[in-house]
Amino acid sequence: MGHTVTILPSHKGFTVPRVMDSEYCVDAVVNIDSYTANGEVLDATQFGLSSLSAIVITGFNQNAITGGYAASMIAAEVIADGKYSQGNTTFTLNCPAAGNTDNLGDIRLRLWGQI
Repeated sequence: MGHTVTILPSHKGFTVPRVMDSEYCVDAVVNIDSYTANGEVLDATQFGLSSLSAIVITGFNQNAITGGYAASMIAAEVIADGKYSQGNTTFTLNCPAAGNTDNLGDIRLRLWGQI
């Protein structure tokens, strides 16, 4: 596993979760410099949250992806009832075409949850 998480600053320069209705929202970049064959496991606390209710992939750095993988191949795992497979505190980013230790580069996420 080789990744770093960077919380992106808001328009006011804050790098903490911000309130949106009854939840908090975080924009972040995950840099995966050494992919793990079973996916990259990420925790809500890496984004300043205690639990997760939704995750959306909002972009990726195509130039940094060494294998030419499409963004559509990367997704958080869900189970039949629509919940994230590892509960509401962790999730896995998967790229089935990636090999172990591949450099996938930057993946931008928007996450919603509670602090």
